[in-house]
Amino acid sequence: MGLQSFLSASVRRGVLVATLVLGAAPANAASAPPLRAAHGAVASDHLAASTAGVELLKGGGNAIDAACATALALGVANPQFSGIGGGGLAVIYIAKEKQVYALDFREKAPAAIKAEMFFRDGKPDPRLSTRGGLAVGVPGEVRGLSEMVRRWGKLPFARCVAPAEALAEKGVTAIARFAAAIAGGGGGGGGDDRTSFLASILAFTPPLKPGDTFTRPLLAATLGRLRKEGADAFYKGAIAQDMVDAIRASGGVMTMDDLARYNAVVRKPLEIAYHGHRVFSMPPPSSGGIAIAEAVGILSARGQDMNTLGRGSSAYLHLLGEALKHAFADRARFLGDTDFVKVPLDRLTSAAYHKELAARIKDDAIGKPEDYGTPGSTIDPPHDKGTTHLSVIDAEGNAVGLTTTVNLGFGSHVVGPKSGVVLNNQMDDFAIKPGTPNSFRLIGTEKNAVAPNKRPLSSMSPTIVLDDKGVKLVVGGAGGPTIISGTLQVLLNVIDGKLDAQAASAASRIHHQWSPYTLYYEGDIPRDVIDALGKRGHKAESRGHITSVNVVVRTDSGLEAAAEYRSGGAPAGY
Repeated sequence: MGLQSFLSASVRRGVLVATLVLGAAPANAASAPPLRAAHGAVASDHLAASTAGVELLKGGGNAIDAACATALALGVANPQFSGIGGGGLAVIYIAKEKQVYALDFREKAPAAIKAEMFFRDGKPDPRLSTRGGLAVGVPGEVRGLSEMVRRWGKLPFARCVAPAEALAEKGVTAIARFAAAIAGGGGGGGGDDRTSFLASILAFTPPLKPGDTFTRPLLAATLGRLRKEGADAFYKGAIAQDMVDAIRASGGVMTMDDLARYNAVVRKPLEIAYHGHRVFSMPPPSSGGIAIAEAVGILSARGQDMNTLGRGSSAYLHLLGEALKHAFADRARFLGDTDFVKVPLDRLTSAAYHKELAARIKDDAIGKPEDYGTPGSTIDPPHDKGTTHLSVIDAEGNAVGLTTTVNLGFGSHVVGPKSGVVLNNQMDDFAIKPGTPNSFRLIGTEKNAVAPNKRPLSSMSPTIVLDDKGVKLVVGGAGGPTIISGTLQVLLNVIDGKLDAQAASAASRIHHQWSPYTLYYEGDIPRDVIDALGKRGHKAESRGHITSVNVVVRTDSGLEAAAEYRSGGAPAGY
């Protein structure tokens, strides 16, 4: 189905859709209105996926069912970002219970994995943790989504799978970022190797242009089995065997038992107060939730509305950057899978500690790197470049923020030859050798070292904010460590800046992750603001797009939704 016919059909079905869909970055995006909906809304990285979620809402489902349908559809439409061969994290609000849950369906290391497997001639070989079978962690998305629907959904899992199956079989529109990934050699090789890889993902007829329709027949058949047989069909039987065979043929050690034993885990979400709101985010293995909680806590401890500094001013961006540096410093030093290592969560989320850090921030100068957070060993955060986020609020006030990933673009570049499943390369998010850089110059500590059945750290930061009426906003993003800074800034734009969803999402952003010791900024921030930051001591460097953030906001008159115009996302509602 082409783009215009899809839009027309969606409108006929009573689904409201946005018009910024192919990844162009319009000059007036910040002043464009958000999508406004009376009942339910979904914001994601593809219009077809957002619409699939809304169709579930209109068909009697709740936010949990819609999130499941949207996530599966995203894996069909944007396989460079996510899919059933990956894993993710979700924060879920159940309005009737007034309760927030955190669901961890992050990938696990295979039971037979050993750190030395990633070494050649006594040195870490980054290719082994990014490409091929050793790079693959046990996928968690199918188990996580099915468990989420079983616990909190209203519809059968089969209903949530059906829209993705239909897209894979009948066709989905290529957005600009997917077309660019295909054109740029998503397969990693050239010539026949690249063509073979792409043909294993979709019915490939080059070139693929934005707006073209493509199908994924192998994946359609796999999703059809999941619809009929449930999640167990992914972790046992023919689909599982196909993945294991592909992984082991590519040098990996995963077994059928690894898949059969995979479990999703319900965890206690992190909570922090901010200006009359309760901010909930993901605990480890998300390292982003801790960083957001700490940054929000520091800003709260300053005792001022951020907007009084002048949103976008050098004073505003300086304080934001300093709070991020504290958060990233501690995030880097102390985090790992809490099923394996002890993490000082109580200290890192305590108001007293946030007050201590806030007191160290100077209004007119920066400190030395060692002045941030609590001193200790260092680690540069994982990247999660192949990632997608979706936000949902339904008519009952239930909400889901869900982020899922295959890690780097197209994951490990290992594909099940019969199932069409693109498998992750999540093993690269571990510290392969503590203290030694990997291919991305990331340095890790023992807390995030490789171990059997362990989950690697992630930058994913799905976040839900509550006020005294229920959900105020659901927000999260994609883009490695910039997920944290982007999610935080959109949150502040809504709560302090009182911006609508579209303006909050489209506003220019900065990013500082403490290491490297550089403040990055989007190029449209005024030159005088950057110069003023330089006078405070910041080393500022311009870069392009910082993060893809998708957000849904509840207002007094209904819901507002905005998807990342920079990356081709689009919301839908009704």
